[in-house]
Amino acid sequence: MTEQIFTLQQARAMLPWLNEVTAQTEEKGRKVQLEAVDPEDARERMMAIIHHWAETAMKLGTIPKQPFTVDFNSGTDYYCWEYPEKDIFYRHGYNAGYAGRRRIEEEP
Repeated sequence: MTEQIFTLQQARAMLPWLNEVTAQTEEKGRKVQLEAVDPEDARERMMAIIHHWAETAMKLGTIPKQPFTVDFNSGTDYYCWEYPEKDIFYRHGYNAGYAGRRRIEEEP
């Protein structure tokens, strides 16, 4: 599968959906933690919930990273969003990863 290339505006247009699906996923995870009796069962259920979130994000052409962080390929680097950020504030190089995040200077 070829990664989709996003403009900053296209990536930002996806944020309402990403925020909603991530909030729902986080809520499901909280319920598992509250209801779980067996720690191993809880871990497996949490992994399945997070896996489903990641698969859903990938179907949109994004690159899910750690829960709940998503990269958008800009063609030169990645725009980086992390729940519960309200906007895409950061970007990083292809090889820099999360630790290399730097503030986005507004694009025209």
